Amino acid sequence: MSSYKEQVNLLLKILPEVAKQKCFALHGGTAINLFIRDMPRLSVDIDLTYIPIEDRETSLANILVALKTIQTSIQKLFPDIRINLKERLLKLQIYNNKALIKIEVNQINRGLLNDPVELQLSDKTQQEFDAFCTISVVPLEQLYGGKICAALDRQHPRDLFDTKYLLENEGFTDNIKKGFLLLLLSSKRPINEMLNPNLIDQRQTLIHQFNGMSLEEFTYQDFEKTRQTLIKIINQSLTSYDKQFLLAFSKLNPDWSVYDFEKFPAVRWKLQNLSKLKENNKEKFNKFNSSLSEILS
Repeated sequence: MSSYKEQVNLLLKILPEVAKQKCFALHGGTAINLFIRDMPRLSVDIDLTYIPIEDRETSLANILVALKTIQTSIQKLFPDIRINLKERLLKLQIYNNKALIKIEVNQINRGLLNDPVELQLSDKTQQEFDAFCTISVVPLEQLYGGKICAALDRQHPRDLFDTKYLLENEGFTDNIKKGFLLLLLSSKRPINEMLNPNLIDQRQTLIHQFNGMSLEEFTYQDFEKTRQTLIKIINQSLTSYDKQFLLAFSKLNPDWSVYDFEKFPAVRWKLQNLSKLKENNKEKFNKFNSSLSEILS
């Protein structure tokens, strides 16, 4: 756990400078484990959502300005910290002689369902790392909607660990379902593959990219059980209105009166890609819709 702790030390050192950029809200594992929960596991990345909804060029330009401001302020405060700015990826790699972390802004998933929430570092995190900060976090439904989609898509043990805590506490509520549906329609992966994913063998990932992050036992059996439970709960929770909404969307006829996601750039991008698929490969488009209809039946 020591190497992960060094990463968290570095993360907490620079996080107050990130928090000053009010165009961003924190999402992902750091938001969940260091702010929402009382540190059930360590988290070592800073994942940011750009809050304003603007045209793509304006958004990317403003994100870059904010990242450069973060870079400058960190380097002024901490001369021993080195930073690489990857402009095309909208990413900062931050490192010292003990650890490396990254700050990454999602280029596609811009905008929020509701106002961001200002949260302070959890008690356990404050005590263990002798640190304090507050930061804007994406609303809970969007935070966990994104986490669930990540758990279904890449099926990383970290995501399933975080999802396990959700299912054991708040549960898959209607609000969280709304956030999930937004991120489902924002995902690069087809809807049918998210609702009925091919199960990935993550034994080695658990050993090399999770073990040491938590004092709580999380075995591969726990991983598989959580994944199975998550898929089952999601599909059982979809109402007839939800299913009709997803089918209409996939056929390029979304009913925004059911869920008003029309403004979100990632949703518009997915619709655009579906439209291109229909135009360029109607057979594949129809096959996708048939598969989705079967899953939702």
